[in-house]
Amino acid sequence: MRKANLTEIYKIFFLIGIQLLGGGYVILPLLQKYLVEERKWLTEEELIDYFAVSQCIPGIIAGNIAMFSGYKARKTSGALMAILGLITPSFFAIIILASLLTTFTDNKIVQDAFWGIRISVIVLIIITVKEMWSKSVNSKFTYILFFIILLLLIFLPVSPAFIIIISALTSFFYLKIGEKKNA
Repeated sequence: MRKANLTEIYKIFFLIGIQLLGGGYVILPLLQKYLVEERKWLTEEELIDYFAVSQCIPGIIAGNIAMFSGYKARKTSGALMAILGLITPSFFAIIILASLLTTFTDNKIVQDAFWGIRISVIVLIIITVKEMWSKSVNSKFTYILFFIILLLLIFLPVSPAFIIIISALTSFFYLKIGEKKNA
């Protein structure tokens, strides 16, 4: 892994922040491109792990992933620069849009633009699910665990936090049992 400088971290996350429409799920393809493929600051496995943990802890998913990625690149100062880079475009966009939006919300062109943005966000979420599926559901055990979780979430009023804890414990014990059998 190549060492990153703080200015580069800020610039990369600023660039990601400019392109980030739709929240945490949309950031994964951008991080894949900029941090894994182009700069090799992270591996694919690290990115998937950061994404999974970011969904489980409080806060904005994109911000959490930026923090983990920046921390990996340059510890605390890297995490700070990643967060600042990520939020700067949104900060200015919100200020500009808030002043304009009340004037243009009924405009047909603006409504059509938002429709197009929603469609592109759906496509990016589908791409993210595809990427995560190929990295996460890759054995008989993970297929079974996936379908059990899916059924629980569909048919029972179970908290997602409970599902995450049960899944983590189940996987932990499954792997420990597998290690004992192989030892």
